[in-house]
Amino acid sequence: MIRTAHELSLGDVYFAPMLPVMAIALIATWITTVILNKIRLSRYIVFPNASFLALMALYMLLMNAYWIKI
Repeated sequence: MIRTAHELSLGDVYFAPMLPVMAIALIATWITTVILNKIRLSRYIVFPNASFLALMALYMLLMNAYWIKI
């Protein structure tokens, strides 16, 4: 059976299923960045902006593969 993505509804407003995945990935990336700053591992990162986006993409892929399965 092929599973298709469905819209999420909040009242009469429909949201794409990627919206909560992106929001959770953004929050997880912020938490990871704070932890890396606290233990001072972030000083070894050459391009912080690119690594932030890479971490966010990694969290989105992991959530899609193991948890939400869009």
